[in-house]
Amino acid sequence: MYVVNLVFDIPLRHHYSYLSDEYLEIGQRVSAKLRNKEQIAFVNAIVEASQFRDYPVDKLQHLSQIYLDIIPKDIISLCNFAATYYHHSFGSTLFCAIPALLRKINSRTDITLPQNKHYQLTETGKTYTPRGKKQINLWHQLSLSSLSWQQIKEMLGVKPDKLINDWLSIGVICESSKPLAATITTTITANEEQLKIINTISNHLDEFHPALLYGITGSGKTEVFLQLIHKVLIKQKQALVLIPEINLTPQLAARFQARFPLAKISVLNSEVSEKERYINWLQAKNGETDIILGTRLSIFTPFARLGLIIVDEEHDASFKQNDSLRYHARDLAIYRAKTLNIPIIMASATPSLESLYNYKLGKFHLYKLTKRAVSNAILPEINIVNLAHYPVNQAGISDPALDALAKCLARKELALVFINRRGYAPILSCYDCGWISQCKNCSSRMVYHNNSNNLKCHHCGYQTRVPSACPKCHNQYLHTIGHGTQKLEEFLAHQFPNAKIRRIDRDTTNRKNDWQELHQEINQHEIDILVGTQMLAKGHDFPNLTLVVGINIDNALFSYDFRASEDMFNILTQVTGRAGRAAKPGQVILQTNYSDHPVYQFLQKHDFEGFINYTLKERKQNQLPPFTYQALIKLSSTSEKQLIRGMHELSLIQKKLNSKNITVFPPVPAVMYKLHNRYRGQMLISSKSREYLHSYLNQLEPFLAEINYLTVAIDVDPLEV
Repeated sequence: MYVVNLVFDIPLRHHYSYLSDEYLEIGQRVSAKLRNKEQIAFVNAIVEASQFRDYPVDKLQHLSQIYLDIIPKDIISLCNFAATYYHHSFGSTLFCAIPALLRKINSRTDITLPQNKHYQLTETGKTYTPRGKKQINLWHQLSLSSLSWQQIKEMLGVKPDKLINDWLSIGVICESSKPLAATITTTITANEEQLKIINTISNHLDEFHPALLYGITGSGKTEVFLQLIHKVLIKQKQALVLIPEINLTPQLAARFQARFPLAKISVLNSEVSEKERYINWLQAKNGETDIILGTRLSIFTPFARLGLIIVDEEHDASFKQNDSLRYHARDLAIYRAKTLNIPIIMASATPSLESLYNYKLGKFHLYKLTKRAVSNAILPEINIVNLAHYPVNQAGISDPALDALAKCLARKELALVFINRRGYAPILSCYDCGWISQCKNCSSRMVYHNNSNNLKCHHCGYQTRVPSACPKCHNQYLHTIGHGTQKLEEFLAHQFPNAKIRRIDRDTTNRKNDWQELHQEINQHEIDILVGTQMLAKGHDFPNLTLVVGINIDNALFSYDFRASEDMFNILTQVTGRAGRAAKPGQVILQTNYSDHPVYQFLQKHDFEGFINYTLKERKQNQLPPFTYQALIKLSSTSEKQLIRGMHELSLIQKKLNSKNITVFPPVPAVMYKLHNRYRGQMLISSKSREYLHSYLNQLEPFLAEINYLTVAIDVDPLEV
């Protein structure tokens, strides 16, 4: 008899003890009754019942059911680290990390995995005469190389089990080992810069080597990834590639599959079904998958032989989870690479200040790609249009920008008009009384969407019809203020009636295959002008794109967020980098009312290092990250009175604690005070020492549990302050 310590999907820190008749593995999946409800749990520890002293054994319940699923030890270790660092319960952390099917009490996990066998012709088979067109084609392909069950299925168009069994029984084919996944279809010669980086990192494939890869847009960072992954696959190891957005997946997955046709490449993102995610998770754990391509949650994927982690666009805020377990996938990737003693590559055209600071401290190795990979391709010319001299029209676009668009269309080249605002117009207003469309659930304005004649909140999703008259003074003449993607699309369609215009934002790309269709249309030259938000700024490679126009871009210059200028510089560098990536030269036009602002000055000169040094100096003067470490205590409630009470109680608590080497700012209402019908407050904690910060949070945690009439969360290393 054994006593097992279990973790459940609950936010409590302590664990629960149950009896088991058999010995179980750490991380094994079981079910047990908790609070009179059958729940899934995982084994955290196990001892013989005779050695258990914490509680009378005869009063312990028995486990209800034992499953075969086991969470690997390295994932348990990763979850333990994440729970400790982000001050989150271990149970909630573990359940966040695993596929949904493993969390459910009645879910089936005895799923038949896709066939992974391979087959080749025997000597007898080489003289065999197949029947039918499909069998003849299959026989011919088998004479060239071995094929997998899945490849045979695709060639026949039906399940191949009967044919495979028939051919096995008469000796036409036999099972073979899996072909080397590292086989590539084409050999691309790396340029001198790429080759130097590839060779250097190749010497560190068997050790922890944190490599920060800074490469200008279009410099061929992906080619460096592919060649290093090739070397890892040759060593019979696996690779994990983290990307920030799911819209990057189709283009990148197609490029990887074309390069490694025999590799098993799996995609993990929010569009993958629960069953598919579990299968991909299990195949990676069993060593059957060669490459996992996924978004932030993929960092918790188990691997049999992980040999390389790549974090593409490492600066991107999408790697930070902002609810539940508030982890940063890049930082967990670094921890995982270190514990597995493997290299990690963090790549970006605009590396984060935190990563660059780690390089300056000697923690990271910096590699640079300073030239565009395509021969003769150069960085685009950036022109700043001062709106004091060139007023905009009703759609927010200036005459110089319109002239450039007309010339681009005449050359039959692709143009991108970037505006960081979806919808028709940001605000619907009344001239007479000053009424403005306001969300009933959030402290934000409702955005007018022309095609549906709706007002929509882009924070909580609340929608309502446009009122026929002002709700306040009943004036029937309401007007829109500002510009959005819909208004811009409508104006450009009127201005250039023969142009094929495609709007790209979250309203037009909510179906699973929208991004595949977009890439296909662009590759077939079926689009002349793209109108889009920052969704188009990251990682996309459109060879015929030669013009980028940026409008309505000043709104981030004077934000409350100290990271706003860094974020803006990054997004504008990324979006301008879409232009001129092939042989044709690129041009960028940025409209602004503040042409002398440092962001635009550094951007126009393509001076990333100058901007970084300027920003680091500013951060150091103001004692901001990366020179300090921060945590945010977040409070929320559906009752405004309860929130105010909780903020007052938190203020009293923090005054009682030892705050040596800690700066605690008084609790204040959040900038977005009301969100999803919840009132929100926050308290910022800062320190020059990471150790002192976590020590203070450990002191604070028990007191936070006492404010149980509010939802309380700790956000370590917050990106939104």
